[in-house]
Amino acid sequence: MTLIRPLTHAAIVAVALFTVSACSDDSGKAQKTQGKIESGVGSLTGNEELKREGKKNEVVGGVKSAGSELKGAIKDAND
Repeated sequence: MTLIRPLTHAAIVAVALFTVSACSDDSGKAQKTQGKIESGVGSLTGNEELKREGKKNEVVGGVKSAGSELKGAIKDAND
């Protein structure tokens, strides 16, 4: 494997993460999307550590999103 392939994947991940963070107001959804990207790149490159980190971010992002939705529902119910 040459050095160019890992650098290419790193560049793709960097651009994807920047795009996700710049476009999303909901941090939970952004983290979940980031996790999907990391997991996919980890699978593509055979990097198990990146794949695990991505799966963790997907779960944490999902929990954050659910908490945010619950807070919104409670606020709406009180209004």
